[in-house]
Amino acid sequence: MNLQNKVVLITGSGSGLGKSLALKVAAIGAQVVLVARTENELKQAKDEIEKKGGKAEYFVCDITDGNKVKQTATQILQKYNSIDILVNNAGIWTDEELEKNDPNLRRRALEVNVLGTIQFTYAFLPHFQEKNSGYIFNVISSAGASDTPAGNNALWKTYGASKWAMTGFTKSLRDALVGTKIKITAFHPGGFESMLYEKAKRKDAHNQPWMMKTDDVADVIIFALTRPENMMMEKIIVTKI
Repeated sequence: MNLQNKVVLITGSGSGLGKSLALKVAAIGAQVVLVARTENELKQAKDEIEKKGGKAEYFVCDITDGNKVKQTATQILQKYNSIDILVNNAGIWTDEELEKNDPNLRRRALEVNVLGTIQFTYAFLPHFQEKNSGYIFNVISSAGASDTPAGNNALWKTYGASKWAMTGFTKSLRDALVGTKIKITAFHPGGFESMLYEKAKRKDAHNQPWMMKTDDVADVIIFALTRPENMMMEKIIVTKI
């Protein structure tokens, strides 16, 4: 599938993987819809895309706020005739150490990683169903996959639980849409350099030698998004060798 002039909506696109993916799909001709909570990050991402000749617009939205999600979806659908691809990328990190100091992180992680993604998906699902096409690409984690040792979540149980919830939601949604032309992918990357640790205020940076490069992970997503329109990659697991 050629992404030229396709409208690609990416949540969590102010930084990290979301921003990297946004820059790359814009460079190959997609119209990018940037969504995140922090406006200055979104503005910077939009400016970078436009300086390179790409097309982008941004919308500030906390995906855990159901009313704001509905308002944002309405604004986006009013501006664009059609959304072709929704990349649910927004998420936050938590682990046992962080939760010792802030137990509320458990609730926040579930709200962002699970509820927020579900709410955002349902805000656009009727649009996809009405036109009987579209692509929902859920960025989950190897922490939500049983096929890899990276799924050992002993030190980040809540985070792992949130990712397993998204694995279940993605599979259930795919089963519910059997017979339609709506494509759904569960993407399970292992650790990669991103802003997750920094935004969670961990002391160690999220750029360890064993991690993949963020741009490389974005390239894998683009590979999946550009397969033939009559093909669906249901599940992708990517880890570093």
